[in-house]
Amino acid sequence: MATGNDYRSIARKTDRPMWIWAGCALTSVLLLSGVAIAVAITVLNKDEPGTGAELPEVWPSKSGQALRPVPMPTGEMVTALTDDTGAQVLCQAIPEQRWEEILGGRTLREAGGACHAVTTELDVSAQMIPELPKDTSRGLPTRTTVAGKVAVIATDKEGTSLSVELVEVAPHNGASPVLRVSLRGRAIKNPETEGKAKALAEALIAGVTPPGPALPKIGEDGEIPLEKREPGPIKDQPLPVVSWLLCGELGRALGVPADNAKPTFFAACELNGVTADYSELSSLVRPTTSVAGLPAQVDDGSVIVQLTNDPGGQTLKFKGTGDLTALAEKMVPPLLGR
Repeated sequence: MATGNDYRSIARKTDRPMWIWAGCALTSVLLLSGVAIAVAITVLNKDEPGTGAELPEVWPSKSGQALRPVPMPTGEMVTALTDDTGAQVLCQAIPEQRWEEILGGRTLREAGGACHAVTTELDVSAQMIPELPKDTSRGLPTRTTVAGKVAVIATDKEGTSLSVELVEVAPHNGASPVLRVSLRGRAIKNPETEGKAKALAEALIAGVTPPGPALPKIGEDGEIPLEKREPGPIKDQPLPVVSWLLCGELGRALGVPADNAKPTFFAACELNGVTADYSELSSLVRPTTSVAGLPAQVDDGSVIVQLTNDPGGQTLKFKGTGDLTALAEKMVPPLLGR
């Protein structure tokens, strides 16, 4: 017959599994609660503004252009590039790894009117503009220096706009001597942009201004001194270089020395009453014939040759007297590197 001590012994033996089961159940509940809390926090963070955004799945964007090989300028020539070429140059002036070191994460880049880059947190643009801004969308900028050059900077809760004057030239003469860098947050509140803007500007300035030629002196009407250049394509060249190449081809096509040619800063040259003028963006060409296998519009006293597939894109326009179509047939192939 069991005694009281025996019953107490049995109770202790049978209570142990019950306590173990209860403890396991409690642990499971706590673990599940912890998982639920973690999931809830994750969901909240995903939807909460200010925690970053995903990189675009499609890149380049609809309005952007993929990066392509371009010659890198030296000296002050970055201030004399067309918008499209300038955007390509700025996007590639420093390696991709350096972009990511400065901006703090994986970076996608594309060209267009400006070099455009995005990270999960930042939207960035860099381009050359004609003069230092007097105000910005972020308010009145303050003067500072970047890489030893005059700059203005404006920062607010959205981001930073920084403009640096690379070369001192008279405004509205065709050059774009100011580098503008703009950083704003994509889905993050109050991003750290001022330090990144300065670091990016310094890196880009070093990348696009290695030792090289200065801008030519620009006269009141845009005239520049003549320089003789070896024949070559005009694509992606600084505007004065395009002018000098046009002068050389005009002389060869007309069969006269180019010593009296009159180049201007704006990618144009006049010789013996004939002008050759390059344009990055032009009015619509209405082809009436072809020149060097390209669509061309021939009118009284002018021939316009469409150089790209884009009807509103790059053109060469010839004006003057004589057989301009024959002149264009001689000049266009070497200017396109054929």
